[in-house]
Amino acid sequence: MATTTAITARHKQSCRAREHWNLETYPQAIDGNSSAHHHFVNLTSDLISGEEKVGVFESLLALGVDLLIGNDLMGATAHLVEVPDDGGDTCTLIKDNGVNLPNLPITRTIDDVRSVKIRDDDIMLCTYPRSGTHWVYEITRELLTGEITNDDVTMTQTYIEYAAEESYADLQSPRLLCSHLLMKHLPEDVLKKRIKVITVLRNPKDVAVSFYNFSKTIPGAKYGGKWENYLQPLFQGKFMYGSWIDHIIDWEQVKKTNPDLPVLTLFYEDIKQDQMREMRRICEFLGVGRTDDFLSRVYDNTTMKAMGSTKNKARKLGVFRKGGVGDWKNWFTVAQNEWFDQLYWEKMADCPLQFKYTL
Repeated sequence: MATTTAITARHKQSCRAREHWNLETYPQAIDGNSSAHHHFVNLTSDLISGEEKVGVFESLLALGVDLLIGNDLMGATAHLVEVPDDGGDTCTLIKDNGVNLPNLPITRTIDDVRSVKIRDDDIMLCTYPRSGTHWVYEITRELLTGEITNDDVTMTQTYIEYAAEESYADLQSPRLLCSHLLMKHLPEDVLKKRIKVITVLRNPKDVAVSFYNFSKTIPGAKYGGKWENYLQPLFQGKFMYGSWIDHIIDWEQVKKTNPDLPVLTLFYEDIKQDQMREMRRICEFLGVGRTDDFLSRVYDNTTMKAMGSTKNKARKLGVFRKGGVGDWKNWFTVAQNEWFDQLYWEKMADCPLQFKYTL
């Protein structure tokens, strides 16, 4: 059975305990602590920086340590909720301002997100979860900087409802910020300053399958339900970030009512089908010129295999799965497919978007 290890703000105040926050030495510190049994993992003290919390979280996860996650960062509007699927299995989430957020150790509140300082040249990458966010973030980051990177940096560094603002406050401009939230929950200056926004859309059936598998890997969610009990509550908006349908419709309305907001809409399936073409679209939107040779190098460096070998933190957290198109066929029953198709046409009849379910 996995051990639950005590980590408290008091430990951090000693020089010896401070060594425990190092990703290389921390596992030895755990192994040498014979009294570490059935205690609470406290990743929430103000004495511990956001980066250190992430490091400890990932170290424990890699060791298979059982996490009991609390969140002192939650404000008066936020609280933990147990959301049941259709079979009675529950998913632990943070409900804040009516939004169900993932129960991660350093999830920011909606009020925190709204107060983030936005620069005139910031770029927002906005997606519904499991729509290729990490992939497009890496592609865009390399196109934006003109550099091929092989580091372990991922979108979590600038994921504004997860990362502490100090983790990206001093990044060189233009910054690439990320969020799964709706526009109404983002900082007001996103609209006021008319910064560039990139949205990525993926067909909802593959999103559902990917989201189900990812939800089961989040320690704080403590979710172990069956696929057949997950699908309908997902599209009813009961789980993380609400309904995919509501998310898509809301962002389409944002584009319609703010025609001067520069928005580039990408489709996951289009990038899979012709990444070179879509990278040229991104370059044009960003106003950067990149050679075909450089685009080819970005292509090679952003395959699932390439990112899986360099993005160790993201891999441990289950971020990268298959990255394909059409896996939903291996999961949806005939009845589930018919139910969803009916729901889609009822809710999305006025939406002009067309999704590809196979390539």
